Amino acid sequence: TQNTVQGLAKCWIQAVGAGTSYNDSFNSTSLTDTGTGVIAVNYVNNMSNDDASVTLGHQYTSTSGTGAYFANDSSRATSSHDQNHYQNGSLADPVKYNGTVHGDLA
Repeated sequence: TQNTVQGLAKCWIQAVGAGTSYNDSFNSTSLTDTGTGVIAVNYVNNMSNDDASVTLGHQYTSTSGTGAYFANDSSRATSSHDQNHYQNGSLADPVKYNGTVHGDLA
């Protein structure tokens, strides 16, 4: 089937900045808000290892944005990954979290 093709995204999310709900998603069963500026994205179908490519892009803490932000995946497992949003050097909840995972499904 097409979802096993090597180059296709195996998981993607767009979540509200509080990390409590999705705007939309694929292959993600739930989100866990683990603290200010940090969410855990849990997969429906696990990855074959924790070396998948995770690409992140978040929206500033306001729709107009201020300063600089840095999106980081701080933890990876076969069943989930964490997304961190740093703004001006500190963890902060963004307006939106975005993330895409490419790799091999288990």
